Formats: sequence, structure tokens, C-alpha cells
Amino acid sequence: MSAPSLERSDELQRSDVRSVEMKHAIAIGTTLTTMAFLAGGCGSSSHVASLPGLTQAKLVKVRADALATAKFNKDAHPSSVMVYASRRHEANIAAGAGTGVPGSQPVYLVVLRGDFLASYPSAPGPIAPKRTSVITMILDRTTLRQLDYGFGSHVDTSQVGPGLALSLG
Repeated sequence: MSAPSLERSDELQRSDVRSVEMKHAIAIGTTLTTMAFLAGGCGSSSHVASLPGLTQAKLVKVRADALATAKFNKDAHPSSVMVYASRRHEANIAAGAGTGVPGSQPVYLVVLRGDFLASYPSAPGPIAPKRTSVITMILDRTTLRQLDYGFGSHVDTSQVGPGLALSLG
């Protein structure tokens, strides 16, 4: 073989090596991106072990109130209860209340998922119950007083930060 042929052969081999290295880099990048996407819950909030201001005593009360609310709405065993620390305005938007309720008051957004027959205890006159898969409660972070309450089928918690899954057992 002549010198130019050997040089060309070396260039092709280096090109093949770079091609393999590039494929490995792409594969690793794709894997890491997929793992990050899945770990992030496909755009939803992640889970945490604690929330600001949520003491053990408050956690017990929030859990009891959530389970009582679920039972009142004909599902004594909801599939999940998540709690998020947020501000009142953002929590109401996440709960599906359109533009939300004005205010920057620190709150907990409690999201119950299950098969509920929504009851309207404060409505004037008889209102037929309706099936729903989500109940939301917004609680004052200091007093745990219920500020807002809602029924729906979709909640977008991606903007309120990580949530705490409550034990239902």
C-alpha cells in the first residue's frame, strides 16, 4: 500500500472510533435524560420526607382530617393523600381554581385521590352528589384551619414544590 492509502486507512479507523465514542456518549446522555425524567415524575412534583413547619402533631391532625374528609365523601380508603407546602394563591391554582385566590399566606395543599361521592355540606338547599377522583383542601400552615376546599379530577402540583405522601395504613 502506498503512504496516502495508509493515512486514509488511519483516518477511517479514527473516524470509526470517534463514531463509536459518539454513539456511547449519545446512549449515556439519553439514559441520563430518561432517568431524570422518570425521577422527576414526568413533570410532576417529587416527594420529600418533611415539609416546612409540619411537626409530628400537625402531621397527625392533617392525616386524620384528610381521612375524615375521604370517609365523609364515601371513600374511607383513599388511594393516596399528598401534602404540599405552598402559598395560598399558587395552591389554589394547583388545585384547579383557575386564577387562584389572592394572597401569599403560607398554606398546605392536601390532595386526596380516590373514588369519592362529593358531598356539599355548606351548600344552600339540596345538591345532588357527584363522583370525583380528587378532593383538595388548603390549610393555614400555622393553625391548620381549612381555608379552601374543592372537588375535581385533575390537580397540577408541578409548580408548588415537592410533596409529602401520607401513610394511609
